[in-house]
Parts: sequence; structure tokens; C-alpha cells
Amino acid sequence: MGEKARDYSIAVVMRTLDILEALAEAKRPLGPTELARRVGTTPSAAFRILKTLEERGYVTRDTISGQYRLGTRLAYLGERSTGAIDLRHVARPVLEELHRRFRETVNLAVLDNDHIVYIDMIESDHGLRMAARVGARDHPHSTSLGKAILAYLPEPELERYLQRPLPRRTPHTITDPSALRAELERVRASGVAEDHEENEEGACCFGAPVFDHQGRVVAAISISGPAVRLSGPRGDEMREAVKDASLAVTRAIGGRVPELEPVEG
Repeated sequence: MGEKARDYSIAVVMRTLDILEALAEAKRPLGPTELARRVGTTPSAAFRILKTLEERGYVTRDTISGQYRLGTRLAYLGERSTGAIDLRHVARPVLEELHRRFRETVNLAVLDNDHIVYIDMIESDHGLRMAARVGARDHPHSTSLGKAILAYLPEPELERYLQRPLPRRTPHTITDPSALRAELERVRASGVAEDHEENEEGACCFGAPVFDHQGRVVAAISISGPAVRLSGPRGDEMREAVKDASLAVTRAIGGRVPELEPVEG
């Protein structure tokens, strides 16, 4: 018989985590007695743990009620852990599934200095496919990736972008700021951005945004190919698939989809 697996857990650490999780799940501050009941320990033990957590900023105590809530130090840890997530690594299986399903080019991009930057890509198996590469930069207003991100930027950031020139890439590119605002409102209504030969003649793309834990847009996923292959019922299927893919990546990084007001005209 093999050696019994060792239990390296430390009881007080486990109980501390239980208390933090109980506070996170509660809809109101809790006192030591109620916390002790919820996590299965004594009020005195809960109080000692809470006092230590309070000293380190992980919980705060109301001086009048004597009850506790989560502290700001946890927000700092959350920011640090989110920043450590490798977006490409997390998104890769989702991109691979999109590529397997449709055999078209799929892309992952972020916004950087008023341009989108492709940070991952899986090329189409077809001979006729869109020309791009990891590290390439493109204009946000003429791509589905860029419009998916622009649609969810805070208003000051969007207004700053709209004040810069909007280069015409093809005869179909939206170059009027008011028209682009209207387009971004459609993106927010549907959750999917579209590029119909606006960045490259003959090419079509569908893109959707990825959000972080604060509901901020941090990236976008798209599927692209010749317009003839991204039309009709197959195009409708791709729109929904891209939206589902972006939601899957959002969830995988601990993000949430924000509830936003329409873009102001």
C-alpha cells in the first residue's frame, strides 16, 4: 500500500480564507459571532483572525456596529493578479476552437496608442485569406477589432480618438466622426462589430470585445476572411460564435460584461 498523501493545509490559514470568502459572499457587514457560525469556528477564534486581517488592511471594522467588511488591500491584490494573467495564453484555446469550426483566420488584438495591435492569430487554411501578422498595427475605426474596442471606451477616451483624422482605407471606410459614433452604438446594441470591406477591399470581419474584472474593455477577438465566405447564414453563425468566444475569454480572465448607456450622439 502506497504512502498516505500528506495534508499540508494549515488550519488557521484555511479558516482565514473561509472568513474572507464569507465576507465576499455576504451582502452586508458581519460580526465575529455570525462569521464564526458561518465558517464553523468559535467567536474568539474568528475575532483573532479578523483583528489580524484588519491590521493588514484586508478587512475594515465599523466603529459603531463592530461589524466587518472586506478591505481595500484585497483590491490591490486583485489588480496585481489580473495584471499577471497572460491574455494570449488564456485566449488561445478559444481562438483554436473558432478556427477549427470555421477554418477562417481568427485574431486577438489590443488597443495601443490609437492603433490596434495583433497579439495572436491563427491563419485560415484557405489559399485566399487575409494578410496580417502578429505584431502588426491597424486603424481601429476601419476594423471590427478596433470598433469592438472603441464602442466600449470611456467617453473622454472615445472623444479624444474621434478628434483625430480617420484615414480612408477603402471606399467603404467610415471617416465621419458622427457616422462612426452611430456605428459604435450599433456595436453596443448587438455586441458584435463588423467590417464590410472597410479596411481591405473584398474582406469582411466580425469582432467582439473582451472585458476585465472591472468591466473595462481590454482586447477584442475577430474572425476574418473574403466577404463571399462570411455572408449569408454562415456569416450569421460566425457573428454569434465570435460573441460567444469573447464572452468565454472575458470569463476566463475573471472579467465581466459592463452595463453601459448608449453612445452619446
